[in-house]
Amino acid sequence: MVIMPRSVVEVEAQLQQLEFVLRKAGLWSMQQPSLEALQSAAPFACDKMPFEHWLQFIFIPQLTIYLRSDKPLPNTMGLYPMGEQCFSESSSRELVLPVLAQIDKIFNQ
Repeated sequence: MVIMPRSVVEVEAQLQQLEFVLRKAGLWSMQQPSLEALQSAAPFACDKMPFEHWLQFIFIPQLTIYLRSDKPLPNTMGLYPMGEQCFSESSSRELVLPVLAQIDKIFNQ
């Protein structure tokens, strides 16, 4: 049995918060990326889509699948540094970065 230092409820709450702030910041897309973009092997699919699309179309759905199937969750997370780089000039910085920091904190306990 794999022991996870975080609760499913805590992770689900942060995923909901991430969706909320992405929507509030105007970063939530109504158009799905191409199949090619979704299959990118680059970290955060940075070669095929903006970071916010990776969060929306890859990160949130994959983590949700893990939560619902009782698969072991990652032991560490490093979203904040990528978010800091991607949102450095964005007005959404104040909305999105605290949520990314909290997600990292949950997984890096």
